[in-house]
Amino acid sequence: MDTKRLHVEVKDADDRGEVTAVFSTFNVKDSDQDVTLPSAFQDGAPALISAYGHTSWTGLLPVGKGTITTTSTEAVFQGQFFMDTQHGADTFRTVKHTGELQEWSYGYDPVEFSYGDHEGERVRFLKQVKVHEVSPVMLGAGVGTRTLAAKSAAGMKFSDEAHAVMAAVSALADRAADVLAKRQHKGKGLGAESTALLGTVEAELKRLGELLATEPEPDVAVDARREFLRFLRATRG
Repeated sequence: MDTKRLHVEVKDADDRGEVTAVFSTFNVKDSDQDVTLPSAFQDGAPALISAYGHTSWTGLLPVGKGTITTTSTEAVFQGQFFMDTQHGADTFRTVKHTGELQEWSYGYDPVEFSYGDHEGERVRFLKQVKVHEVSPVMLGAGVGTRTLAAKSAAGMKFSDEAHAVMAAVSALADRAADVLAKRQHKGKGLGAESTALLGTVEAELKRLGELLATEPEPDVAVDARREFLRFLRATRG
């Protein structure tokens, strides 16, 4: 059984303890030198939420369950904690209180894979995997894993969503800066796909800025755009 990091948003919509997680991005090298292909995950496949630190593998009861869905670019886990059990409710409350400090991982078996070159580096291509569980952990397998939001009221307020997006943009900037620094050490820059993805994020932030241009002092939008433009200047410059 192998593990990987997980990028997670947690909600307690109507006291259901729901979790939504983008846990894999396709065709991008991760910190384990793996590139996950779009074929890797079975759409609709079930998975458990493990007790803290993958300890359901050693006998502790699972604390939730969910299913995997896929898009053309990523895999998403949608599930919920067992809020009618003590261990499920306690784990959710812990995740809620640890907030952005919380990191995540998922346990899987590599069913089909091969080795090759990706952007000039030797990597393992994951063609098919079986995900058994996701788990809150003290330290994930990669950089930047954490809980974006945890709510005990129904739904998410607009301001909370904006703060969550800002946190995600900040995490993306930190991760991109780290990747770029490592590649520059080897005399390389960001790959074409990564550069294109960052350009798409920049375009969306620009669209948000234009949408709110007539509003008085849109602090969240202005701060988000200012931070991202600062990041772009630093990495391109």
